[in-house]
Amino acid sequence: MKEKKTKEQAIEALVEPLNTLRKEKHVQDMVVGRFQELILEEGLFSQTIREFIYPMAVFRQDGTIVFVSNALTEETGLYITESCVKMHNILNRITDSNFQILDAVEDVFSGKTSFLTNLFDPLAMFIRESSSKQADCSKHQSAIFFPIAEDGGQITHGAVIFIK
Repeated sequence: MKEKKTKEQAIEALVEPLNTLRKEKHVQDMVVGRFQELILEEGLFSQTIREFIYPMAVFRQDGTIVFVSNALTEETGLYITESCVKMHNILNRITDSNFQILDAVEDVFSGKTSFLTNLFDPLAMFIRESSSKQADCSKHQSAIFFPIAEDGGQITHGAVIFIK
């Protein structure tokens, strides 16, 4: 027969996952802070960020992609240079299956960071219609969206990093 938990055990069972969530939020905030510092120091088109091992994109408030990491290029075939920002807009690629991304993109320009999980094929938004590339929809199912601000604190861009 199953032993009845004490009140303290029940509370501990609830508190432990909450503490884990708080730690995860702290780690997310730390990662975002480091990226923001790096972008302020080296600029949006930083070689360090370009060579980051996870797919990453930087976008304007209107959804236009202005920068992608080599990892995102490798996964999707999308290549954007500093001197030639092509009109690739992620907001035009929102579907029912990835609608939560729209909220995350909008929240970034309100200064909010969003961590999304259980995404379905999020990298497909970065594949051009004319491309023969196929994104592996099971590979990256989480993403963190965060604001990028200038020295004065004004948010000029948003960024997304896709995580396995």
